[in-house]
Amino acid sequence: MNNFKKIRKNIKYSLLVAAIKVLLFIIRLLPRKVSMKLMGGLGALVFRISKEERDKAISNLSIAYGREKSQAEIKVMAREVFVNLGKSGAEFAIRMGQENPELFFENLEVRGHEHLQDAMKKGKGVLALINHMGCWEGTALALPMLGIPTYAIGKKLGNEKLNTLLFESRGKKGVQTLARGSSYKTMLRVLKENNLLGILIDQDTDVRGVFVDFYGKPAHTPIGGAMLAMDSGAPVLPMFYIKKDDDTYEFIIDQEIPLVVTGNRRKDMEENTRLFHAVIEKYIKKYPTQWVWFHNRWKTTPEMVEEKKLLKARS
Repeated sequence: MNNFKKIRKNIKYSLLVAAIKVLLFIIRLLPRKVSMKLMGGLGALVFRISKEERDKAISNLSIAYGREKSQAEIKVMAREVFVNLGKSGAEFAIRMGQENPELFFENLEVRGHEHLQDAMKKGKGVLALINHMGCWEGTALALPMLGIPTYAIGKKLGNEKLNTLLFESRGKKGVQTLARGSSYKTMLRVLKENNLLGILIDQDTDVRGVFVDFYGKPAHTPIGGAMLAMDSGAPVLPMFYIKKDDDTYEFIIDQEIPLVVTGNRRKDMEENTRLFHAVIEKYIKKYPTQWVWFHNRWKTTPEMVEEKKLLKARS
């Protein structure tokens, strides 16, 4: 019985990977405007049929905007989140098929390239502070096209076939992926060799973290980015791949975030994490329907963390 389930699961994911490859081919084949409309419509369809994800987005947006917007307005925002995600999927597929840097940046505005150039000149590598907004996977494609040796820390997907498709897609563009949980020494080595390392800290994941303010509520946030910055001396640059009103995108490289270094390591890690996340929150508030609101950003509460500490102390 277990072998039958395994075979059925393998067939299922093999068909899914094949369908994704066909969809990627179709998106690249069609005119850009048609691809954007197609994928935006697919996002709207997912919003309509996926009750669980739709309800999560509406609930989280209600926490963030419930005091200033009606439920009808929040539902419109939630739908736009899914539409924008679909369009970003089209943007990613289109960029994936472009090998020539001139064609890659033909209708992609790059802002703040000078910040990246200045940071790379320091010779300590660069920590790219990425987040789940807009076409975030496009960031990993754009950086090698700018001539930057790029690594990314990424979570392995639940299925090996999907995982291979994603990691190989990045690899073909010159991005090496370090699976989450990779050796800390490896990450430091990557930076020491003056490479760029992309990190994401805008989700509540099961890693060491601290609470920062997010829309007035404490949100558990990974502390690893601050640790890497403090231990490597690498400059930290926030990066955002954002959709514009005309359905083209802009790649924004914000200025370096100065580190707080007082000598109190624990407090410095906490304060730097807050500083990093504050920049991300600023952009989310500027482009609220381009962030993944179906992620439960407030899943972990301070009370839950305290309870774990008490249970650990008693055991």
